[in-house]
Amino acid sequence: MTRDEALLAALLDGDRSTLELVAATGLTERVCRYGLHHLIGTDYVWSPARGRYRLTARGRVIAGEIVPDAADALGGSGGTTDASEIKPTLRRRFPRRR
Repeated sequence: MTRDEALLAALLDGDRSTLELVAATGLTERVCRYGLHHLIGTDYVWSPARGRYRLTARGRVIAGEIVPDAADALGGSGGTTDASEIKPTLRRRFPRRR
């Protein structure tokens, strides 16, 4: 699961702080913040208050496509999902950087 996919899946439960996203995804704080800024730029995430993040309507659609049941995929404690669970169309939206 890519950084952006993990953040979108973690935000499906509602708005979260940066530290809550770090704990849910297993990413470092810096990587999490870079990912959030990228997702804000693509209009998938917005910040209703300083340090809090929430999915936009577009982000909710994309996050729903990533993993059918995000709570099971994240395991509640920051686990990751198997790559076979991610729809192939999302690879075009979030290609891996080289």
